[in-house]
Amino acid sequence: MNTRFEYLYRDACNYKSYNDVVVSGVLNKTDIQPYLKDKTFFIPSEIGLPDLQEMEFSPDDHIWHEIESISPTNDAPTITFSAREIIEGFRKASQNGWNEYVVFSRKGLI
Repeated sequence: MNTRFEYLYRDACNYKSYNDVVVSGVLNKTDIQPYLKDKTFFIPSEIGLPDLQEMEFSPDDHIWHEIESISPTNDAPTITFSAREIIEGFRKASQNGWNEYVVFSRKGLI
């Protein structure tokens, strides 16, 4: 059994971009919820997934993404990360305070 992880980016004008990946193994929202900022938000690039906002940031953009859904699937994995590695990525990013400064710097915004 594998897991489909669907997430989205929503800017301040409510324009949305979506992505989904399939990871090997079982992942539940309860596994990562304690590590989300404000129990909702995360930065995909901090756990090895692509960020979904345009590279040219507008005043409506920010760096935070949301989980759309997490569901079991028999589909083959689409990334090399396992469910366990995703959970560990969320844990580490959370421990580092979802280091916004590093992300802004990496994107050339500061």
